[in-house]
Amino acid sequence: MKVCPACRVDYGRGEVFCPVDATRLVTTSQMSISPLNPDDPLVGSVLAGRYVVKSRIGEGGMGLVYEGLHRDIDKRVAIKVLRDDLSRRPDVVARFRQEAKSASRIGHENIVDISDFGETTGGASYFIMEFLDGEDLGNVLGREVTVDADRVCGIVLQCCRALSATHAKGIVHRDIKPENIFLTKRDGVDDFVKIVDFGIAKMSDIETDGAPGRKLTKTGMIFGTPEYMSPEQAAGKDLDHRVDVYALGIILYECLAGRVPFEGDTFMGVLTQHLFAELPPIDELNPNAKVSRELELVIRKALAKDPDDRYQDTEELAEAVSCALDGRLSRATVKTPPSAFGPPSLSYLAPVPHRKTSRWVWATTVSAVVAALAWVALGPMAGQWSEADASTASAELNPPAELAEPTEALEPLLVNVEPVLTFVNVHVATDPVGARIMLDDGSEACAAAPCTLAAERGSTLVIRAKLGKRRGRTAITPTQEESVLIELQAPKKSRPKSRKVEAPKRKREKPTRSSDLKVPEWAQ
Repeated sequence: MKVCPACRVDYGRGEVFCPVDATRLVTTSQMSISPLNPDDPLVGSVLAGRYVVKSRIGEGGMGLVYEGLHRDIDKRVAIKVLRDDLSRRPDVVARFRQEAKSASRIGHENIVDISDFGETTGGASYFIMEFLDGEDLGNVLGREVTVDADRVCGIVLQCCRALSATHAKGIVHRDIKPENIFLTKRDGVDDFVKIVDFGIAKMSDIETDGAPGRKLTKTGMIFGTPEYMSPEQAAGKDLDHRVDVYALGIILYECLAGRVPFEGDTFMGVLTQHLFAELPPIDELNPNAKVSRELELVIRKALAKDPDDRYQDTEELAEAVSCALDGRLSRATVKTPPSAFGPPSLSYLAPVPHRKTSRWVWATTVSAVVAALAWVALGPMAGQWSEADASTASAELNPPAELAEPTEALEPLLVNVEPVLTFVNVHVATDPVGARIMLDDGSEACAAAPCTLAAERGSTLVIRAKLGKRRGRTAITPTQEESVLIELQAPKKSRPKSRKVEAPKRKREKPTRSSDLKVPEWAQ
């Protein structure tokens, strides 16, 4: 639940700005007041003959949350009760029940477990959830401002596992934010994630009766928390599971930078930035942030404006985060178009890096220019131009003196002339990252990968990578923009040659030859 710090009015249905004075709302933990009603009539009652309502502990997007006790087995539970105005709507109740069934069918350890459903004596719908000890990630950020990379990556990896199971059931959360990521302790493990308020955003096509500004939105309208909404949500377009990928990217960014990337004074002001604003580098917002280049690339891909440029599911995002923790880039990250990362100065993937140009590039460039000049000069001789065309060409060959650079005079000559050679971008990454990239002729292509090279279309390009003693090599014949990943290998340790100990040579004794000749007795 959130509170307006100006008028002290409580809001619990997903509002971000106060509809009365447009002040940004804060969580109840950030206020010194307690908005909970101590005289709540539900406290002390027994639901379904077995759930004792002990106290009211908070509010969710659609209802009130109570601590309860299953008196038959003496087990603590959480009870979420649908608001009275919504409980009078049969269509809302049906959707509320369906969402409870969907969440319970997933049965994932990182999703809050829903075990029962019913109605109070007053006719309000409720469901029973597991009781969680701990705090949500929003409270952690409110207290600590930032979360270190290892910790937030561990949290996001658990969220990815939970949402992967969720998306496999055809369910999209659509309201992933720090307040809906509850951190508890299980089996001695801290920061065990439980995703709460699950699937409530799926009820966004139902409008609520009541005061202006306090309603759920109809299909095609904008619903959610603006700081975590994807561009397609902000535009009111059809949504799929990739909106949850975007929200996790925002959470990664916020935990490392100390604030969300896009803030504003109005609801639409925030949405407009999601649609059009470039993502600011994390170190601009937090110079003390310790973020590896690999992890920032992961965040930038997750926050791509076009859903097709993001990780296509939470499995890809989880793999990318795991690789980044090891100082590597996943294959999905490597294959990302540089434009999806943002401006070249921010993406570490310059379109054409400044490097020593190899001889073949100069040769092909000069050949192209000479061919273009020859084509223009010989055109009239071949009878292909009219006299008017020839005079125009003559004027273009003699530009005014005020042209500062001679290359400007050549530009008109190249109009309507198809290039003799074309080039395509080859995006090179190495595992591990940071390797020096060289071409086969020995020229340096870039000082540290990942980077982008300009290669002749259809021509074989041999790329070598070097990082310390590690080496890698690949050859590619690009016909269009491509990405390659070079895996670096450590040199093989050479085994010492074993010396053969030769036995000492024996002197060969001359064999004694026996003779058949007998010495006669007279000669002895």
